[in-house]
Amino acid sequence: MNEIEKKESLNDEKKTDNGLTFHWFNLIIGFVISYFLFDEFYTSWTLPFSLVLAIAIHELGHLIMGKSFGCVVKEMQVFFLCFVSYQPKQVSESNSWRNIKWSLGSLPLGGFTLFKMRSDDAEEALPGKESAKASPYIDDKPAWQQLLISAGGMLFNFAAIFIFFLLSELDIPYQWSVLCVYTGGLSLILILLNIIPIYPLDGGRIIFSFFEMVTGKKLPTW
Repeated sequence: MNEIEKKESLNDEKKTDNGLTFHWFNLIIGFVISYFLFDEFYTSWTLPFSLVLAIAIHELGHLIMGKSFGCVVKEMQVFFLCFVSYQPKQVSESNSWRNIKWSLGSLPLGGFTLFKMRSDDAEEALPGKESAKASPYIDDKPAWQQLLISAGGMLFNFAAIFIFFLLSELDIPYQWSVLCVYTGGLSLILILLNIIPIYPLDGGRIIFSFFEMVTGKKLPTW
């Protein structure tokens, strides 16, 4: 990296000693785009906060389901155009929650959960080196487990719909009731969008997993 590239990199992001990284340029660009495309998005704090909550629940569904099968999660991000991320101090246990990078974007569209794959470790990418159960790589897992990991986000959103509906019926302040209704409604929208059988949406990944379960032929699901 030359001196010019180093200066541009320093101007674009700021790292702190506590594991936080800020990308100021992404924050400004994302806010400007969001303001012009979704001008009503910022009229109340409840709508953006509800969307963050609904997407975070969705991605946590993938994350928790993946970790339950022994997959290593590298990063979870809510929204795109990442402007702030937190990387905890790494520990030796690869599947620890402290090894996950947490990120938040400024463009209110979707999110992702990044799992460790065999291609990430070329020196370890040897077929048959370890059983699928012990492997930390998501692409080593059997099709039925990959299917559940793909469906995890929608399953968590489905549970959230009922939970937030019940909360909205309680005697709580109006703004919090609105937050519950928005989060439940947005969770339903996320389910309807992700169930579409188009890759790389969750529905497409589920179809690929079904295909592998029926034919035995592995497809690049992740």
